[in-house]
Amino acid sequence: IVSGVSLVGWVLANNLARPIQILTQAAKNMESGDLSVRVKPSGPQELQLLAEAFNSMASRLQSNLAQLRAFVANASHELRTPLTVVKLRTEALREGALEDPEVAMRFLSEIETEVDRLVRMVNDLLDLSRMEAGMDDGKRTLLNLGAIAHEVYETFSIRAQRAEVNLSLDVEPDLPPVMGNEGQLRRLFYNLVENAIKYTPCNGQVEMLLRLGPNPNTVRLLVRDSGPGIAPEHLPHVFERFYRAETTQPRPGVPRGSGLGLAIAKSIVESHGGEIGVSSQIGNGTTIWADLPTVT
Repeated sequence: IVSGVSLVGWVLANNLARPIQILTQAAKNMESGDLSVRVKPSGPQELQLLAEAFNSMASRLQSNLAQLRAFVANASHELRTPLTVVKLRTEALREGALEDPEVAMRFLSEIETEVDRLVRMVNDLLDLSRMEAGMDDGKRTLLNLGAIAHEVYETFSIRAQRAEVNLSLDVEPDLPPVMGNEGQLRRLFYNLVENAIKYTPCNGQVEMLLRLGPNPNTVRLLVRDSGPGIAPEHLPHVFERFYRAETTQPRPGVPRGSGLGLAIAKSIVESHGGEIGVSSQIGNGTTIWADLPTVT
């Protein structure tokens, strides 16, 4: 009897110890930098659940690290271009371009443009990081999105005229208010309209529409343009940081932005409990929509 009990005890102990040893070794491998390590759930149910949780954590860490590496690579690429222009123009000025006033002024203007671009990019990166880390100004008040839409429309009317783009606004009456951060929601409108004007050709159309959303207790903002459209394979990526498709290059003469405008818009919408999306066809323009929850 004693031998039987001992044997059962040994089997139970081994059934517990083996999965724990595997998990311990996997954790050590992960600590050494191997985020691809996974463990096969075994043993009692509690240890199987622990193994599944470990695998899920490892997958998230691996995904986050891949995204971080891609972000660093993209940010480095975006920063390198304006820095290279500034360096080359500065060297040219030092080596004699200052003697030609016309060339010197042109180079100084290019340096100023690139520095402004760097400042916008750095500010956008800081703002995006703060929002995604939950460190943004959390002050929320009852807001009339229609009033914000009219303010943004007035702000962009002159810019649209200069770009020879017809900007229109259509707000459904008596829309319910939303609880939100006024500065962030104004920036959402601003980013979407600025982006639409940038990619719309001369004599094109940009429409701002504010409607009751398709889902209960939501308001939908739509910004629709008559630009070249976006190919289907690029649509899933338009809200990614720094993503630019060949079919979505700004028209000639329009400076490139930071590549973060739509990523910031997405963060703003999601921080307000809403959803954002895009629909587009090559040759038929693009529509970006954002649904925001209302206060009932």
